Amino acid sequence: MTFDDDMRMSISHAHNHAKMIVQENRGLKVLIEAIKAFLDNPGVLSELCGTLSRLAIRNEFCQEVVDLGGLSILVSLLADCTDHQELVKQLLSAMGAIARNDDVKDAIVHAGGTESIVAAMTQHLASPQVCEQSCAALSVLALRKPKNSRIIVEGGGVVAALQAMKVHPQEAGVQKQACMLIRNLVSRSPAFSKPILDLGAEALITKAQSTHRGCEDVAKAALRDLGCHVEFQELWTGQRGHLAP
Repeated sequence: MTFDDDMRMSISHAHNHAKMIVQENRGLKVLIEAIKAFLDNPGVLSELCGTLSRLAIRNEFCQEVVDLGGLSILVSLLADCTDHQELVKQLLSAMGAIARNDDVKDAIVHAGGTESIVAAMTQHLASPQVCEQSCAALSVLALRKPKNSRIIVEGGGVVAALQAMKVHPQEAGVQKQACMLIRNLVSRSPAFSKPILDLGAEALITKAQSTHRGCEDVAKAALRDLGCHVEFQELWTGQRGHLAP
């Protein structure tokens, strides 16, 4: 019900379905209670966390997860269940989803979420899915949050993300999310540019840009905010040219 996969419909109703599940059926509370009831079942937890990430579609829903005690459970599970790769991936997805709320960003960081995310990516470096979700979650936490960016940088987030780029050069999702993370880290904290560049970020981002068409814009944004030279193509100058009058 929360996937945009019904090709028969001209307009997706996934968002409305998610809103209905939360507002009319107390969906978030039911999910969090279910998570508490199945703490010893990684398979069920994976499905529950995946569903949670698809329901956290509005600012107030993200805050509701925290108010219901969901954040503390997610952080605890991410720290304690690192051997279950699929569960780790879904936990990262859920954490990234609720972090779209700026207050929840800070709550995740204060709860030690960044350390758990970096640890998960480091442990599961061979998994492109975990690396992609880890970079995506850290990227959201860093967005518009210089204090969070400092914690991520000092906690080894950049080192882990760059290592993921090296290990998965052909994975567009990993490359794109890592570039976005770096861009968000330095956009409001330019002092981090030099140490990140010293780690070899420019070469990795440039390679991602040339290898994956879907990474081009975010790679250019990362390079620009790092202070590197970037070639921008002017697609239209406002002149009529050969257009008909």
